[in-house]
Amino acid sequence: MASSEHNEPESRDSAPQRRSLFGRRIGRPLSAQKKEALERWLPVLSIPHEKLSSPGTLQPSSLFNRNFSSVWFEIGFGYGEHLSALARKNPQTAFLGAEPFLNGMAALLSDIDAAPMDNVRVLMDDALILARALADDTLDGIYILNPDPWHKTRHQKRRIVNRKNLDIFHRILKPSGLVVMTSDVEPMAEWMVTQASLHPGFEWTASKSEDWQVPPEDWIKTRYETKGAKNAKKMSYLFFRKKDETPQKPLA
Repeated sequence: MASSEHNEPESRDSAPQRRSLFGRRIGRPLSAQKKEALERWLPVLSIPHEKLSSPGTLQPSSLFNRNFSSVWFEIGFGYGEHLSALARKNPQTAFLGAEPFLNGMAALLSDIDAAPMDNVRVLMDDALILARALADDTLDGIYILNPDPWHKTRHQKRRIVNRKNLDIFHRILKPSGLVVMTSDVEPMAEWMVTQASLHPGFEWTASKSEDWQVPPEDWIKTRYETKGAKNAKKMSYLFFRKKDETPQKPLA
């Protein structure tokens, strides 16, 4: 059960709220190439903070110079392999990505520097700041891939998937929009299924075990999933849909 803290209604009457981000923002020193890419592309692709100051008002279309058929948001994109590959494969789709850690942002922008694309915008900060700023019914989907499981019981309130945040995701998703979640940590996967299933506005798309045990066709695997995940063979692929009559197809 979600705590009362996670059941508070979302407020739109205040400036962007900042939660504590636990852990390091900077890891290994950046290479010269990544530093150059960061300096070149972060000012160009960053979502201006002034656009985040009024909760519930940001239209993704205002961030781009052309129109797109759909908009997806990746929360905590790590080193950006998934976000970059999807953006290249789907040039008519706009992608928003939030990652607070410098090394991950530098890795993504280094990839973009090698082959520029115009359908990505980023925020090097807490993803919830962007989520709160977005207007209602503006996203086709949200990716939350391998979020920190926060194993200790006293730290579970830090998990990104909870009732309060699901309320935000529900608000900003279009009808039939998807929340796509993965984890190789079984207790975390169970937690995400429980939290999303208990939310009245979402429904789990799985009808058989293979639907969540086997990656979808053309799934893009990250370095974490292919090399770093000790239990990658136990990866769970969880698709929850905002309840509506017209299903939304996942991107591949």
